[in-house]
Amino acid sequence: MKLKGLILLCLTAILLGGCRIEPPLNLRQSVKTRLVLDARVDVQVMWQVNWQSQWNFNWNTAAYGPVGYNMPGSMRAHVYSHNAFGDKSAHNVYNFLGESTTLDVFVGIHDFLFHNNDSEAILFRSDGEMSDINAYTRIISSGLRASSQVFTMAHKALGLQTRADDDEIKEPVALQPDDLFSVYVPDYYISDDLNDYVYENGRYVLKLEHELNPVTFIYLFQVRLLNNAGRVVGSSAGAALTGVAAGANLMTRMSESSTVSIPMDVHMDRDQDMLGAKVYCFGIPGCNAYDSESVAAAPDGKHYFVLNISYINGTYRNIRIDVTDEVRALPLGGVIPLEIDVDDFPPEGSSGSGGFNALVNDWNDEGGYTTIIS
Repeated sequence: MKLKGLILLCLTAILLGGCRIEPPLNLRQSVKTRLVLDARVDVQVMWQVNWQSQWNFNWNTAAYGPVGYNMPGSMRAHVYSHNAFGDKSAHNVYNFLGESTTLDVFVGIHDFLFHNNDSEAILFRSDGEMSDINAYTRIISSGLRASSQVFTMAHKALGLQTRADDDEIKEPVALQPDDLFSVYVPDYYISDDLNDYVYENGRYVLKLEHELNPVTFIYLFQVRLLNNAGRVVGSSAGAALTGVAAGANLMTRMSESSTVSIPMDVHMDRDQDMLGAKVYCFGIPGCNAYDSESVAAAPDGKHYFVLNISYINGTYRNIRIDVTDEVRALPLGGVIPLEIDVDDFPPEGSSGSGGFNALVNDWNDEGGYTTIIS
């Protein structure tokens, strides 16, 4: 999964023809830099190759927004200049709207970090002037006790308990991030040799092309209701995905080891008796999602899909489904199909088995029913 976006870095060199000074870092000649961003999104390349064949939910784009990523609207450029000893000696930050801006960069070695900054949910931080840039979202609850923290607190105030009261889930709830893309170009040498440039329209230009890759990943959940007969009519409190990374490092691509739960809205497709939900997150904790070896070495952890369902008689119920294997198999996001049998999943307070049978696609090699006690 990747955003087919190219950063074209056009460096207009204001240099003296044929002049070379050794070492190159002693030449403090300024060069003008033009950034051009071409961020085309190709949904066919995102997630697993066959995601569209697995996504059967009738998603209302007008009401729920796009299934995939949104185009970035504004960008931020971090330019780290190196000194003669190879250490970072300066950090300049530039924000710009649209597709281009003009910067001043000296001849020498630089690290470039580009990412979109048009999110109201995502926060950026570094521990120092020359430190790596990290992305994260705010914590909005001290713990997960139901699929929606608002729904939970309202019912807790009335002294009510829910089936999602679970001592195993104690991690904080964080705001859902949204589209975040970045590219990091370390140790790039801006040359003082005019032979390294292309002469265009009276200027010497240097072009670099790099792909923008997502830092936040999308999981699509579709829950097919078996034997529903109109009993389940939707979700009053949404759902949540537990055990995902609290943030990510934009330079190393490593996600944070600390975990959070991310709430999401749940929608009903009545024609198909299906519930659908989309969630952004920073992915599997403690790994680089683009590196298979890093993913394999990620710390062990559990991921639950905590779901609230509402019944036609006005009652509700919260459940949790173990989706650890499904999430770990899709480090870059993707579709997770689930099936639950409503006959084995009655409203709270009514007669029934006290649990439900969950058919999770590709649950294991044998398939079949897996019973999870709610």
